[in-house]
Amino acid sequence: MKGLRIFWALVLVLALAACTDVFLQQPYRVLLEPPQLGYEVDEQGKITVVENNAYVQVAPGAPGGYLEGYTYVVVDDSGNEIFPGSFLGSGFVGIEVPEGKTLENGQIQYVPKRSQPFRFSLDGVVAREHLNRGFPLNWRVQVTWVVTTSNGNKVSWMQEYQIKYLLR
Repeated sequence: MKGLRIFWALVLVLALAACTDVFLQQPYRVLLEPPQLGYEVDEQGKITVVENNAYVQVAPGAPGGYLEGYTYVVVDDSGNEIFPGSFLGSGFVGIEVPEGKTLENGQIQYVPKRSQPFRFSLDGVVAREHLNRGFPLNWRVQVTWVVTTSNGNKVSWMQEYQIKYLLR
C-alpha cells in the first residue's frame, strides 16, 4: 500500500512539473528581425536607424487579442535610465494577435502562432545619444508590451533589446 502511495505521489509531482511549463510560460513574446535595435552613421554624421520587423510570437493555447501598445526606457550597462522621467518611449500598435490553437479535423490543436509583422525600431533621439556617448556596448531598451486578450484581460510583460551601432 505504501508503495502505491509513493507511486501516485511521484505521478502527481511529474504531472505538476509538466504543467508548470505550460501554465507559467509567458504567453506572448515580441521578436525582432534583426534581433537588436540599431543604427548606422555615414561619413557626414547622418544617422540612419535600421528598421526592424516585429512579430508577436504566441505560445500554444494562449488566447488571441490585440497588441495595444508599449512603453519603454533606455538603460545603460549598470541598469540606470538614460533619459530618467522622460516620456520618450511609448506608442500604439493595434495589431491582431492570433490565438495559439487551430481546429483540424474537428480536433483542437494547440500550436504556436505569429502575428503579422509591424515596425518597431530604435528612436532617433536614443541613437544620437548612444553615438554621442561613444556607442557603449551594453545599452538596452526595456520595453513593456501590452496585449488585450479576446476575453478582455490585459497582459503585460517586459522584454529587453540591445542597442547596436553598425547593425546592418
